[in-house]
Amino acid sequence: MNARWVRAGVLWVLVLLSSGCAVWGPASSSPGVDVPRIANFRFEPDTIVAGETTSMHFYFEVGSADLEEGHLLDQGIAQFQFSTALQSITFDLRQYAGQVAGVAEVPVRLSTEGLRWLELYVVNRKGNVSNRLRAPLTVR
Repeated sequence: MNARWVRAGVLWVLVLLSSGCAVWGPASSSPGVDVPRIANFRFEPDTIVAGETTSMHFYFEVGSADLEEGHLLDQGIAQFQFSTALQSITFDLRQYAGQVAGVAEVPVRLSTEGLRWLELYVVNRKGNVSNRLRAPLTVR
């Protein structure tokens, strides 16, 4: 009976660690006119050498045309260690203010080798949070 509780506890810890980014950070706002939505999140190229720059691309729609900032959460396996970022990498998206829809392109540079699952969400000026998308990036 005691071994069953230990296994259940270990299972819950693994579930929390594997969900990582989904547990931390603000929840997505409920759908509406002023709530931003993102799609087609990808990196080009999706495999880079440590210290090189890759381009992050995603499609966005925001009815109020007031995109403010993006947040990138790093989660992955680097140097044989599972890692989950508790703080996001914030980047400015005000250059897309005034656009209701479009494709954003942001340069990203990572120096730690490993397979990364990067999670993206954006926030508009009113504080509405978009949906979250994940994309893989391999750093060699």
